[in-house]
Amino acid sequence: MKARGALVLYGVVVGVFVLMLSWWLVFFLRQGTLLVERADAVGANLSVAQAEAVQAASRQSLRMFLFEGSFLLVGLAAGVWLVLRSMRREIVLARQQREFLSAVTHELRTPLSSARVALQSLALGRVADDKRARYLANAQEDLERLSELVERVLESARVSTGRVRLSLERMDLAEFAPRALRRLNEGYALALEVDAPQPVPVSADPSALETILRNLLANAAKYAAHAGRLRVHIGVEGREAQLIVRDFGPGVTGDPRALFEPFARGDGPLVKSQPGVGLGLFLVEQLARALGGNVEARNAREGGSGFEVEVRLPLALEG
Repeated sequence: MKARGALVLYGVVVGVFVLMLSWWLVFFLRQGTLLVERADAVGANLSVAQAEAVQAASRQSLRMFLFEGSFLLVGLAAGVWLVLRSMRREIVLARQQREFLSAVTHELRTPLSSARVALQSLALGRVADDKRARYLANAQEDLERLSELVERVLESARVSTGRVRLSLERMDLAEFAPRALRRLNEGYALALEVDAPQPVPVSADPSALETILRNLLANAAKYAAHAGRLRVHIGVEGREAQLIVRDFGPGVTGDPRALFEPFARGDGPLVKSQPGVGLGLFLVEQLARALGGNVEARNAREGGSGFEVEVRLPLALEG
């Protein structure tokens, strides 16, 4: 409501300013004629040459007004555009924050409730001996899920405020990424298809790269439906290292670039049915930028359905 009231007030101010400019334009258009008419009315009886001189001076004033007024209008239009863009961002951010709070509340409540019930049952001796190991394993899994959620939120806060610390070292992306993906994939059991035909030297932070790969793998595991496949291409294009991670799910609707916004999630029943707070691709993009690279997301270009994320990093300099 406050934002809407501020927008209405700003609109009134802009409207008054436009009306003033319009009135001044009408005045300057009629200025020469009015001056001649008033001079004649008081008995000045201007000659044709004098009347033309007054009209010429009026036209010069009009040109000055149009020149200066055009700058004012351009500045006004730029100001309106900036204000509207800022307000739109605030509205989108407020909506994303509401969705984030709702998602975090759900993500926290579910494993907390499950772990609490399991531990209470164990503490009260209500669990048979042959089921104790399973109850403990479930509680540990819930706590690990909570720990991962908290760590993701904290990491996104560090990235957003520029407090992430990188320790760069020279490595072969074609060797590091497949090894890390195979280790991270143990909890997902996706069918990995890795294409890394040549060494790809980069200067990067191993922890940041692993976080990028972990989030891409988790996204593919959530949203690839029942495909169960993940294709990874690692290569060189120009002066950049290229890492493309593609799943074989249904893809996304709308603009894929919006998924890099914090707390943003896609549409559709599959997305809504999966846990998450919309920070995975945000972290991927922010960490890639911190490493000097960039990220692009899109629906798969060839070979049927699917969604792919391309990460580009600068190649390491020789020597």
